[in-house]
Amino acid sequence: MESTLKNYLKKYKSGLIYSFIVGCIMGSIPLIYEYKEKFEIQKSIQEELRIKFQKKEKLCKAEDSDYKKFLSLGFPKTAIEKFNICMKEK
Repeated sequence: MESTLKNYLKKYKSGLIYSFIVGCIMGSIPLIYEYKEKFEIQKSIQEELRIKFQKKEKLCKAEDSDYKKFLSLGFPKTAIEKFNICMKEK
């Protein structure tokens, strides 16, 4: 019995290996799709945050902002402080 099992394994070794590989690949397909979906959601969230930050930055550097006023008066350090305060507030 043991010798027939060994002969069978030797004879169909490559078939068993291929079957195992195919099974592993098929089992991982749902995980791959789930990971891809999570990655796309995370990417869209990051893009949304980047757009919000750009809008906030544009608003804080607008012509009528404290940042522009202090910068035009020649106070760059104060202008940066006002810009940082504006970014934290809004």
